[in-house]
Amino acid sequence: MKKFLAILTMLILAGSVSAGYCLEARVNVDTDTTKHFDPSHPGHMHQCPNCKREYHQVGDMGPNSAGYTSCPYCNPAPNPPVPPNPHPHPGPGPNPYVPPTPVPPYVNPYNGDPTYDQGYRDAYNVGYREGYPAGYQRGLAQGEAEGYRTGESNGYSRYLARYQDYTYTEMKLADLIGKLNFPGRTIVEQPVSRASLSKAGPGGPGGPGAPGTQNYYSQGYRDGMTSGRNAGHSDGVRDGARKTYDAAYNRGFQVGSQKGDMVIHRPNGTPLTIEGQFAAGMEALNRGDYTNAIMRFNVVLIEEPANTPNGFRNNAFWNAGLTHMKKGNQETALAIFILHNINYPQVLAEDTTLNIAQLLLDVKTGGFIGIGATKYYDKAKNMLTWWMSSFQNSKRYPEALLSLGVSYEKLKDKESAKATYQQVIDKYPQTTLAEEAKKKLKALNSWWHF
Repeated sequence: MKKFLAILTMLILAGSVSAGYCLEARVNVDTDTTKHFDPSHPGHMHQCPNCKREYHQVGDMGPNSAGYTSCPYCNPAPNPPVPPNPHPHPGPGPNPYVPPTPVPPYVNPYNGDPTYDQGYRDAYNVGYREGYPAGYQRGLAQGEAEGYRTGESNGYSRYLARYQDYTYTEMKLADLIGKLNFPGRTIVEQPVSRASLSKAGPGGPGGPGAPGTQNYYSQGYRDGMTSGRNAGHSDGVRDGARKTYDAAYNRGFQVGSQKGDMVIHRPNGTPLTIEGQFAAGMEALNRGDYTNAIMRFNVVLIEEPANTPNGFRNNAFWNAGLTHMKKGNQETALAIFILHNINYPQVLAEDTTLNIAQLLLDVKTGGFIGIGATKYYDKAKNMLTWWMSSFQNSKRYPEALLSLGVSYEKLKDKESAKATYQQVIDKYPQTTLAEEAKKKLKALNSWWHF
């Protein structure tokens, strides 16, 4: 009877433990729960309070294991395939506990005394076997950490790269510049011309003597043991890292991609619409965060379908050009503005054409490190003259006048440049443009300018 009661009590306790596990496996959690691996409940799931479906969060399957920070069924995110590992590791070689045969080359500091060699060789293999297991364990942890860290970094950067490195056109910049044409003005282009390992010295304690005259077995044994342990430990680290690196890399890559997706599509935890992406880009542009602005505009260009009614693609394209111009990427900005002008000549014509003219003063095409490169100073000067006759009431007229002076200066027309800078100073005093014109005029009047 007592035996029966004991068995019954054990069954009841086992059932309560099992019920507790099932209850834990279905606990509802907030969507911001992240790394929370519990060794007593490996592989547990979490239930979405919205759709009631279960999913894994980060850490459910083990420390730093992949998972979702929010329900993937309610908030699906693209999960790009893992590319080939950029640093592949070959698998472990033959039995790692077997030391290399023969013993790797070493230096006998005792004039080649055979007793030293015998001691070294006898100890090397023993030391290798002692050093390898600890090295292998260290390598397992090292491969896990390095693989996960590298994979996460690559997954994150690869995901963002699609939106950071967007290609606006495959056309060559020189060909795009050749397509420029403005009514009423003939633009004439006239390019401007162009330690060894030290050995023990003789004498002193343990110094070399005639071979066989002294016994150096113990010294060789100590040296061989040290070398063997170091070699075994090193090989163990190598083989252990190979064992864990690739799987950790793949897990890290997936987590990095998910983090990249959060940055692009849910920076504040809430999915951004195309309109929201454009607004975020404009806000970043206005506060000088040009990298983020370009990325937001590129999201619109990549993800909004072409010809969307009341879409944001054209505005995003133009503002991407403005952002690249402010960031100093003149060639990219120029290509964008020329393409915009070709396709929409009447849209933002005032700003677009002035931007093109100013950028032509800075870019060159062809040539090698500037030698023999095509310059567009004539084209810029003629475009600026056309622009100033077409937009005489523009707020950017003083800016255009200063740029015209720059074009004269680049064309070596010193007197025209000085006269234009003086106009800026006289017509727009107390402005930053006038101050800049004064500096340029002073430089032109200085003998150092030549």
